[in-house]
Amino acid sequence: MTGGSGPVGLALIQKLLAEHIEILLFQRRNSKRSQYLPENKLLHREYCSLEDLKKFDSLEKGFDVFFHLGWSNTKRELRDQVDKQYENVPYSCDAVEVAHKLGCHTFVGIGSQAEYGRKQEPLTGDLFCEPETAYGVSKLCACYMTRILCERYGMHHIWTRILSGYGMYDNPNSMLISNILNSLNGRPLQFSKGEQIWDFTYMDDIANALFLVAKKGKNSEIYPIGSGAARPLKQYIEILCDKLGHDRNTEIERLPYTEKQVMHLEADISKLREDTGWMPSMPFEKGIEKVIAFYREWERE
Repeated sequence: MTGGSGPVGLALIQKLLAEHIEILLFQRRNSKRSQYLPENKLLHREYCSLEDLKKFDSLEKGFDVFFHLGWSNTKRELRDQVDKQYENVPYSCDAVEVAHKLGCHTFVGIGSQAEYGRKQEPLTGDLFCEPETAYGVSKLCACYMTRILCERYGMHHIWTRILSGYGMYDNPNSMLISNILNSLNGRPLQFSKGEQIWDFTYMDDIANALFLVAKKGKNSEIYPIGSGAARPLKQYIEILCDKLGHDRNTEIERLPYTEKQVMHLEADISKLREDTGWMPSMPFEKGIEKVIAFYREWERE
C-alpha cells in the first residue's frame, strides 16, 4: 500500500488489520502523519517515497493486492499546477511495477470525483469525464496508464473514485472538519448557502468498499464510492450545527461559491453494490457524532 497515513489509508489499514491481513506499507521516512499509524505485528513499513518507488526491488513474492492511495502535491493551491500534478502519473505507473515485482494479482487505484468535472447527474464508472483541474486530469491519466501496465502484466486493474469522505485524522481544511475545529476553538462557523446536492461517506465505509472491491471487484471496472443517498448540502450543515450546539440561523458566516463550484455531487453505487455487495452502514447523523467526539478529545490533548 501507498498513502497509508492519509485519512482513507488509515481507515483501510484498520479494516485490513481487523481482517488479520498482513500489510506492507510504503511510506516517506519523514512523514509527520506516520504517528497516527497503529502498532501491529501485521503492519510492516518500507521507507520508500513515491519518488523512490522506481528504485525499489525485492526478492519477496506472494503478495495479493496493491492499494495505491499515494499522491503528492495535494494542497489546494497546487491542484492546478500542471507540472506538480503530472509527477503523480509516473509515480502511479511505478506503483504498478512494484506490484508486479511483489507478485500481486490485483491493483486497486484510488481516484477522485475531480476526474468527472462538473456534472448534473449521478456519477457512474462509464460516465464521460471532463476534468477541469490539473489534479483531476492527472488522476484520470493515472487511471488509464496504470490499466495499460496491468494488462501487460496480467494483473487485475480496479479503479475507484471517492467522493466526499469524512472521518478521523481528516483534512483540517475540509468543510466539515474545519467547522468542527472552529466550534471547538470558539471561532464562527463558515459555510456557503448549501444549495449543492452532496454526497458524504464515512471513512470506515470507504475502507470497507476498498476491501470488497479488492476481493470481488471486476477487472477493468471503475467504481465511484459514495453514500448512494445524496441530499442538499444545507441539510448536512444543519445536522452539523445541531450536533455542535450552534444556532443554524444566526451563528453562521456565509461564504461565496468558488468560480468552478460543483453543484451536484452524487455517486451511483449500483454497480459497486451488484459486484461486491457493499453498502454504507454509517448514517451521517451518527458518523458526524463520532467525528465530533474524536476531535473534541483531540483538542483536549
